[in-house]
Amino acid sequence: MRLFSHILRFAFTASLLAYCAFSYAQSEKGISVSAESMKSLIRDGQQMVRYLKNVNILHQGAIMTCDSAYLNKKKGIIEAFNNVVVTKEDTKLYGDYLIYDENVSSGKITGKIVKLVQNDASLVTDIIYFNTKLNSAYYLTSGTLTNKDNKLISQRGYYYSKSKKYNFAGLVEMEGKDGRLYTDSLEYNTLDENVYFFGPTRIYNKKNYIYCEKGWYNRKTNVSNFFKNAFIDNGSKKLYGQDIFYDKSKGFAKVVDNVAIVDTANKLTVYGGKATYCDSTKFAEVDLNPLMVMVSGNDTLFLKSEKFLVNSIPDNSLPDSLYRIIKALGKVAFFKKDLQGHCDSLLYNTKDSTISLFVEPVLWSDNNQITADFIKGYTGKGNKIRRMDFDGNAFSTSIEDSLNFNQIRGKSMIASFTEGQLTKLDVKGNGQAVYYLRDEGIIAAANKAEGTDLTVTFKNSKISKISFKIKPISAFYPIKKVDYDEITLKGFHWLESSRPKSKFDIIPKGLDLILTDEKPGFQRDLKKTLLTLPEDKKELVE
Repeated sequence: MRLFSHILRFAFTASLLAYCAFSYAQSEKGISVSAESMKSLIRDGQQMVRYLKNVNILHQGAIMTCDSAYLNKKKGIIEAFNNVVVTKEDTKLYGDYLIYDENVSSGKITGKIVKLVQNDASLVTDIIYFNTKLNSAYYLTSGTLTNKDNKLISQRGYYYSKSKKYNFAGLVEMEGKDGRLYTDSLEYNTLDENVYFFGPTRIYNKKNYIYCEKGWYNRKTNVSNFFKNAFIDNGSKKLYGQDIFYDKSKGFAKVVDNVAIVDTANKLTVYGGKATYCDSTKFAEVDLNPLMVMVSGNDTLFLKSEKFLVNSIPDNSLPDSLYRIIKALGKVAFFKKDLQGHCDSLLYNTKDSTISLFVEPVLWSDNNQITADFIKGYTGKGNKIRRMDFDGNAFSTSIEDSLNFNQIRGKSMIASFTEGQLTKLDVKGNGQAVYYLRDEGIIAAANKAEGTDLTVTFKNSKISKISFKIKPISAFYPIKKVDYDEITLKGFHWLESSRPKSKFDIIPKGLDLILTDEKPGFQRDLKKTLLTLPEDKKELVE
């Protein structure tokens, strides 16, 4: 009997222990729950199990802890209350209330402060939805993500733990060591530190204002790429393009499609289909239908070539600490209302405001055409031409009518301009001149004269007077007895057919430009773009 009694007592004790173990831990449909106590009850007409104190819930590798919980075993839904923490791998979710459906591995956390923490990043919002199978979480109300370097606010956000990827949408604002960013949607990968943005995006810091409608930036390598109506503005210089690539560590930039480089200090803009820039050498190259536009008082210079090369040279005596040497190479042609020309290559120096023309250069000013082996021009206030030097086989021609041309020839010439108009021409070395005399407005005679040096003065762009320093050898021909072979000077060519007649002759056909008030621009409205900034941000770009 005593032995039987001992056996009975052992069996009862084992049964009690088994019951207690069932009270503290239970597994239904893959979900495991443990707690200090449990109780079965009816809640809202449903059979429930209530867990109290140190509640631990395990499902899909996620551990959910709380102070108390209700489990609907039939539906596979658990509700957790107070001090809710969901942990999976290196990600934690915090809140006051959780509801979780094991059938779809999805849950929702709410509370006074709802937070997601992953390494040094912390997200705070009102409600976080999560999926333990996909290792993802998202929010649909305003959320703030912070880490040691950045703060980001958005209306919606999505986090994927497996790929370490964040997606944000709806009035995204990001502020950090790299500046501030405003966009419609943004993706950030914490592994490779790539930031992708979609839709109208504005980025600014102390030096630059950046706009694009799509792009990416790598915070680790400092490489960025901005697409679609992109531009960078640092005040004195502006850069536009459909595709702007920039490697900050290498100091290299490449811009493709609808390129525009604006130099506000020198009032000039270079357009083209492609441009590259190296920060260490301060060297830029623009090609694919390039065009340079320079504002000159009330007039504008339009200049095209096959390629532009731009060297920026440090000089602390200048307002922006740089001056530029711009080279136009191949089939150069230009147009201003008061000056036109073409040559094979051209050089413009912003420091001394000089323009040099090489290889068969030709200039036209009103009715006057001037050629030479080499031409150098000097600009003054408002970028207006004040003087031009013609060296080697200098030749000036002006038309009297369709048959008769005034001609002036010499080794070199110096042309003086007033308000853009030719007023005087000083000829040096082997000076020759053929000019026509009128009687009551009708051409009556031609005079051919030769001397060492001579000066020609102009009035209303026509020859007013020719003066020789030394008495010339001259011959006078009545117009009816003129022998044109005799009076035509060596080197005479009338090149009017190749003269640019308007700015439309200069703007390359392959360049997608529109003209407004004499100033070209691409098919975009920059001012309208800036006005779409939030009201409190406009002053940052004005």
